[in-house]
Amino acid sequence: MNELQLRRFVRKVIQERLAQTSKKQSLANMLFEQPAEKTEEESVSLVDINAGPDAVLAAASQLDTSILRAGQTDQAGPDDEAFEIVGDTVSANSLEPTQSQIGSEQSLFDQAGDNWGNLDRAIAGGKLASQTGEFPILVYKNKILDGHHRWSQFMATNPGADVAVARLEAPGVKDEEGALGLAHFINFALYGQSPTKDFKGDNVYNMDEEALYDAALGWMSETTPQKLADAGLIDEPTPEAAATHLSSNMANLPAAGTHPRTSMPQSADAGDPHGLTQTPDEVAQGAVNYLEPSDEDVKEGSRSSSTDKVVMERWQRLAGLLKG
Repeated sequence: MNELQLRRFVRKVIQERLAQTSKKQSLANMLFEQPAEKTEEESVSLVDINAGPDAVLAAASQLDTSILRAGQTDQAGPDDEAFEIVGDTVSANSLEPTQSQIGSEQSLFDQAGDNWGNLDRAIAGGKLASQTGEFPILVYKNKILDGHHRWSQFMATNPGADVAVARLEAPGVKDEEGALGLAHFINFALYGQSPTKDFKGDNVYNMDEEALYDAALGWMSETTPQKLADAGLIDEPTPEAAATHLSSNMANLPAAGTHPRTSMPQSADAGDPHGLTQTPDEVAQGAVNYLEPSDEDVKEGSRSSSTDKVVMERWQRLAGLLKG
């Protein structure tokens, strides 16, 4: 194909493309101008938080941050997406997991072994320590969103303990699926990422009580039986009684959730200093654009993608047509 033939072919392809649209555009407009403004009917939501964590992980990771943070400039303004994360106290045994994997070591090692002060914290109630800090458990109603292994430690030692929770309950969130999706969306909007973790070790839900007993007894510290007895949780301060107590509680956890750990939000790892258990300023101000986000929500001039990027996308699409 010589140069003249190539020019004719390119013009033909563009004319055919323009003929398919309701608005007329010149060749220059198509290649170098900003995309034509869509009508209200053409506006498409780019992420549905209520589709659940996996859908949000896939969709939000592909969007420009300017769209994710356009809650104050979308058609509804900031009020529809402004909310507060509220602290509360509930009994550990009133909560239910959304995660399908609960690690035996993550649940029993600190409790049986009296490590890092977490046995004392579980007996007293409140909050447990983790590698990322000492946070409340993040919940939607009675469903756990983040903090499953802190919860499982309470459940092993003291299921009736009063524990600190933070409630992620926001306008437009229908259920725990939407809340998990919202947590991921906030992470992407504020920190540009929402990392997840692989599950490691043995899943409590795949273990019988005897296996749990053996694990607890193997990790048992000399101090644990006496602390459990002093708290009135076991009658005799023996390793066997302590292991029976811990394993029996773990064998009777509420039913497993439906999501693997690789679907679960890890807000502290994303960059939130409080693990999303306190309200970020952008959330309180309605800047996080989690309700039906679309390209049209971004105010002119605030989009991080440049004109050069738009032009490049035009040429890449054209190149794709030529290759086809």
